[in-house]
Amino acid sequence: MKKIHLLLIGLFMVSLSSCNDDDNVLPPLETPAANVFCYGDGTLSFDVTGAFRGQTLQISNDAIRTQVSILGDGLSLNEMDQIEGIGAIIELDFFGNTTQGFQSGLYEISDLQESANASGSYSISYDPTVTTNSFNTLDSGLIRVSPYNNGYLIEIDAVDSNGDDFHGNYFGLVQSIN
Repeated sequence: MKKIHLLLIGLFMVSLSSCNDDDNVLPPLETPAANVFCYGDGTLSFDVTGAFRGQTLQISNDAIRTQVSILGDGLSLNEMDQIEGIGAIIELDFFGNTTQGFQSGLYEISDLQESANASGSYSISYDPTVTTNSFNTLDSGLIRVSPYNNGYLIEIDAVDSNGDDFHGNYFGLVQSIN
């Protein structure tokens, strides 16, 4: 009888300790940073301030390439549509199936120049006056392009040539230049 009494007291204590009001409260979600890309061990990052796309070119019967550059702090386009300054840059090639220009969708990072694929690279200290800038290529991953207000959301989740994660997003206009 004493064992049953102790067992009931034990069950009662467990039931009191497991029914807190905060048991059903989820931790707050972190808001992803806009216009920031992280690389390396995840503690390194750079801000981006703008993007532009070059001419859309048909490169095969099945693929049309659109080149997009995302500019980091320190870089800008001058009045002649040339890059000025020193800073981070992301160079992307999107392969779609229409000459209508930049297409939204999910692109797989690949060396194959086929529709729904993309390739890319980035430099942390790009200088347009130097011909030997150092770039890390994006070896695998995904890039999502979505219409956003009057511009686009470009989200990159990739692994670079060093085996490091490279991820982030750009929200904004993608100016067309030729």
